[in-house]
Amino acid sequence: MSELCTLRRISAAIILGTLITLTFPVFAGEVVMKSGFTVDFEGNPVPVQGLTLDSRRQGNPGPVQNYPMTMFDAVSRRYFLPLSQIAETQLGDPFVDEFNIKVQPANRQQMFGSVGGFAGVTPFSEFGRRIVTLRGPKENLDVVQGISRIRPDYVQLTGINYNWEYNVATRTIPIDKLHQAMLQATNQASHEERLAIVRLLVDAEYYDLAQQELARIATDFPDLQERVNTLQLEIRQVRALQFLNEFRRRLAAGQYDLVYHKTFQFPRDDVNEATLAEIDKMQRDHELALDQIDRILAALSRLQGEVKQQDLLPRFRDMRAVVKSQLSRHTLERLTPFLQNIDDEFLPAEQKLALAYSAWVVGPSLADTDVDTAINYWDARDTVREYLLGTNTIQQSELLVRLKGIESIGPDVVEAIVRLMPPLYETSFEWVGYPQSLQTRDSEMLPYEVILPVGYNPHGKYPVIIALAADGVDPQQELLWWGGEAPSGPAHRNGYIVIAPHPSVGEGSAVAGWPAESVIRVLRDARRRFAVDSDRVFLAGHGGGADAVFDIGMAHPHLFAGAIPILGETNEYAKHYWENSRHLPFYVVSGELDADVFERNAEDLTRMMKNRFDVVLVEYVQRGLEDYYEELPHILDWMRVHERAAQPLEIDMQTMRPTDNRFYWLEFAGLPTNLTQPRVNRYGNALPPRPLPITGKITQGNTIYLTVGAERLTLWLSPELVDFEERLKVNWRRRTVFNEIPERSINDMLEHVYVTGDRDRLYWQRLSF
Repeated sequence: MSELCTLRRISAAIILGTLITLTFPVFAGEVVMKSGFTVDFEGNPVPVQGLTLDSRRQGNPGPVQNYPMTMFDAVSRRYFLPLSQIAETQLGDPFVDEFNIKVQPANRQQMFGSVGGFAGVTPFSEFGRRIVTLRGPKENLDVVQGISRIRPDYVQLTGINYNWEYNVATRTIPIDKLHQAMLQATNQASHEERLAIVRLLVDAEYYDLAQQELARIATDFPDLQERVNTLQLEIRQVRALQFLNEFRRRLAAGQYDLVYHKTFQFPRDDVNEATLAEIDKMQRDHELALDQIDRILAALSRLQGEVKQQDLLPRFRDMRAVVKSQLSRHTLERLTPFLQNIDDEFLPAEQKLALAYSAWVVGPSLADTDVDTAINYWDARDTVREYLLGTNTIQQSELLVRLKGIESIGPDVVEAIVRLMPPLYETSFEWVGYPQSLQTRDSEMLPYEVILPVGYNPHGKYPVIIALAADGVDPQQELLWWGGEAPSGPAHRNGYIVIAPHPSVGEGSAVAGWPAESVIRVLRDARRRFAVDSDRVFLAGHGGGADAVFDIGMAHPHLFAGAIPILGETNEYAKHYWENSRHLPFYVVSGELDADVFERNAEDLTRMMKNRFDVVLVEYVQRGLEDYYEELPHILDWMRVHERAAQPLEIDMQTMRPTDNRFYWLEFAGLPTNLTQPRVNRYGNALPPRPLPITGKITQGNTIYLTVGAERLTLWLSPELVDFEERLKVNWRRRTVFNEIPERSINDMLEHVYVTGDRDRLYWQRLSF
């Protein structure tokens, strides 16, 4: 067993400066959800019947009741997970490393029923004390807090003049203050107590400070020099693994150049061979890619000089200029067929160039050695781009005629072109890493803020966070909460584009300031400007913005990979709309003292969990109206394993507003008047409209059954949904409204891209009734 593992077993409590051994073990465990998301917890999982306060007060589970969810205690917070979404639960070794510091509360204490936002916080004193000023209903309250427990993962804060005790993530408190508190409470003459501090610092990933503490121990206890040397070696290896994990994360985000240059700053001394081998491979992979890029560009230049048909040279020169300006590790894979045949003696220069340039436009699978075909691909791409940039419907119709007149261009080729096209509008690289203010390029001119991650390349694909701010909060503040500063901010490290729309007014909004149509317009504009991965768009927000996350997410689940409301409340629409989110994962964050936000959401979230929906509900113990920044790393881990759900073959939804008129492949218009007209009760109070069921089912027999009480329907079809080689039947209103072989329509495909900007979910035919 290594020295670090031995120290992990040290159980230390500092009470009035005296070290005592703790006698109670706390078992750490891990639960793995079916999505792949993992949660660390302590103690034993607790079956839960429901989320309402009454349900949670019913006591221990009996032999008969149904417990569809489980609570996992993570000390500072509780995780409530649907039992149906849990893949595996493991109990681990006891974890008991901690420092307890006695805090003497005042004789007279008051308790909180809820906690408002923080109006101010003083820095911690040298004795681990601070004053938190809370916003009260009539006046602000000053709460004196003291650090009462320190662990690698969290710090316990105890109220001195109020009965209020809770935990915060260790890294949210300045480490110099924690270190000072531990030193003051530790017997400096005890090397075991001093080593316990080292262990905590290592577990909390404060490696430099741990090394400094070890150096002081070696000075004060010379006979421990060998032990200290062993620990310092292990810390260097642990830190090397931390660097390696960060490089992996950055590579997954497409930050190739950054990682390559950082690997040369990697501390190689005393690092194990496996870690060094992976670092060396990262360097070799990048250098190989750069060599391949140089080889490709040199070959394109050389082959162009060997072209015998002089009339082809102008086209080849233009193609080469584009490839030269855009070839990078993000686009290198496209030219795999060319690399594989670059030295083929039997292929003439023209065919090799055709192979390269066709692959550039449509990808390796459709690459062709025929020169005319390659030229046609480029002409088609230019025409598609012109169509998508168009504003005149007559000109767009002419462009479609021109496109369909190009030989070898069918829906499969157009689909490949659309997927590989860069954004329609160029982005200045001066923007990358810094907040920018934009407006949508439409008649609404909706303002929004955006941050592009470090290493952004218009030919990559980047997940997106659409962040809706709380009432009264500047959208740029919300933007920076998620994005942070380059290059170490959360969005930069994980390669996310962050977008923060400004609040607006509009019809069909159940949450003040956040009409769904405005948020969707911002998303569509971003898709046209940036390299958005439409399968990984997450809707998130705080406070009033989080209320809108519930509302918009449930009303438009087909647009998002996940929804993240932080201190958000469901509204009257959620009583019916919760069923719409069957394929939309939710990560909900609340606090135990959050003015009953948890309780008001409990009924709707209980329904979702009982019906096997993918929901993670986090409740911070004894915490109130905060932004919960310390949960962000866990949220990002959750986002990493989620993407937009595949289109369901069966739709069973509810709508209550004319603007909530599309679910996946089914669109409708002309809702009944009794649904759209305002309703009031006998006292004249407004009532929400009645829900209208929207159902559709695609069978294996290529038949679609629809039950929709609207005047008009539109079906968006793709090969993933129906067989385009077989006759398709559509039944609506108890009659067959379509009974033909589906048509592969370039017009319909491009119209959908033009309207939505979505280049990841493409449709080959639109049927309207």
